[in-house]
Amino acid sequence: MSDATLAATVNHSGGSYPIKVGWGILDNLGDIVTELGFSGPVYIISDSNVMNPYGRQVQWALQKSGIKAHSFVFPAGEQSKNQNSANEIYKWLVDRKAERRHLIIAVGGGVVGDLAGYVAATFLRGVPFIQVPTSMASMVDASIGGKVAVNLPQGKNLIGAFYQPKAVIADVASLRSLGKRELSEGWAEAIKHGFIVDQQLVDVFEDNSQALMELEPELSTDVIKRSMAIKANIVSQDERETLGLRILLNYGHTVGHALEASTEYGRFMHGEGVSVGMVAASKIAQHMGLIDEELVQRHLKLLTQYNLPINAENINIEAFNNAMALDKKSLSGRNQWVLLDSIGKAITRHDVPVEIVQNVVSELIN
Repeated sequence: MSDATLAATVNHSGGSYPIKVGWGILDNLGDIVTELGFSGPVYIISDSNVMNPYGRQVQWALQKSGIKAHSFVFPAGEQSKNQNSANEIYKWLVDRKAERRHLIIAVGGGVVGDLAGYVAATFLRGVPFIQVPTSMASMVDASIGGKVAVNLPQGKNLIGAFYQPKAVIADVASLRSLGKRELSEGWAEAIKHGFIVDQQLVDVFEDNSQALMELEPELSTDVIKRSMAIKANIVSQDERETLGLRILLNYGHTVGHALEASTEYGRFMHGEGVSVGMVAASKIAQHMGLIDEELVQRHLKLLTQYNLPINAENINIEAFNNAMALDKKSLSGRNQWVLLDSIGKAITRHDVPVEIVQNVVSELIN
C-alpha cells in the first residue's frame, strides 16, 4: 500500500531515510518509530517554546505505542545552540544510561534539530536520531540533509558534522501555533527552493500568498511536500557538498548569515536574513549581466507579499563584512556566490568583483 505521507526518500552514503509530511500525523509517531525498528527508550530533545504542546504530543504518541520516553528542554533561541548546551545534554544522557542503540528525537525548529543532531552525532560516537520539525524553516530546510552543528561567537555552525537522521516526520498542523513572522521566515526558505530549481513553485507562491500565509491545510501541505522533496533530491545527489550542487541551497545565505552574525543572532530570524540575501544575490546577478531587472523586481514583490525584509538598517558594516569573510562557502579567501542564471536555475560564481558586492551591500545594508 502506498504511503500518502511519503514526500521523498533521501539516499546517502550510509543508506536512506524517509521524509513523511502530512496534516495531523504526529499522533502516529509511535507507529512510525516502531516501523523503523526502535522499541525505546527514546530521548526527546526540545526547547522551552516547543515542548508544550508538541514535545508532550510526541511523548504521548510514543507511550501509546508502549515506548518509554524521556525529555530534555533547553531555553529557546539561537543563543542556546552552543557547546555548553551540548555538554548539558551529554550529562543528562549519561545520567539516564543512554546506549548507542537508543533513539534521540529532535522536536522543534532549526536550533533544536541542529543541537540535538550534533549531540546525536557525537554522543557515544553516534546514536540514531529522528527529526520532528515544528517550524516552517526547519521543515523545508534545516531538518533534511544531515547538517548538524553548534555556533561559536565568531559565526554560525562552525562546529558540526554531516550526520543523517533515520527519518524526518513533519506534521504541517504544528505550524498553526506559529506567529505570522515565524511563518513568513519559513516560507522564505521554500521560496528559495523555487528560485533555484522550480519556476512553477515560484508561480504557486506568487498566486497563493494569502492562502499560504493563512496556512490552508491542503495547499500548505502540498507546497511543503514539494519544497522538502527539492531539498531531499539535491542532498541525495550531493550529500557532503563536494559536487557543487548542494551549495546551491545556500542562495541568499552569504549575506543572510552575515546579517545574523553581525547582529549577534538577536534581530533577524534566519529566513529574514536569507530574504535580504536573496535580494542582494539578485542584484549582484543583474550587475553581472546574468539576469534582468524584471527578475530582481520579481524577488522584491514576492518577498514583500510574505512580509519579508528586502533591506536592513542600522547594521555595523565592519561586523557585517567580518562575518561575510568567515562564510563557510569561501574558497581560498574568496566568497563563492550562489546566483541565478534564470528563474529556476542557480549557479555558483567565485569571480564576483568586490566593487559589485560593495555597491549592492551599501544599497541594501546601512
